[in-house]
Amino acid sequence: MALERYGFIVKSADLEFLKHHARLKSDAFDMSISGVSNVEEAMLVAQEMITKGIQLIELCGGFLPEDAQRVRDAINDHIPVGVVQYSDEERARLKRELA
Repeated sequence: MALERYGFIVKSADLEFLKHHARLKSDAFDMSISGVSNVEEAMLVAQEMITKGIQLIELCGGFLPEDAQRVRDAINDHIPVGVVQYSDEERARLKRELA
């Protein structure tokens, strides 16, 4: 089965999952984007995404691997959940440039 429905969850302290969400849709691709302020909200959003037929979820780099596991557990590992990761070099650059 081809990937047609994709979910992305981004985390920032001032995001509200009921307010900060969007959808990008074309004939062949449908992406749901949700903003959350913590992992508990990400777990709720992931559960909702399952009900909408999302086939995989990616979490932004603000989530830890343990957070991804909590999201997987919240959806009973129903679909793949990944986390955007940066190399050690890029993490050091982010720390320097965003400090």
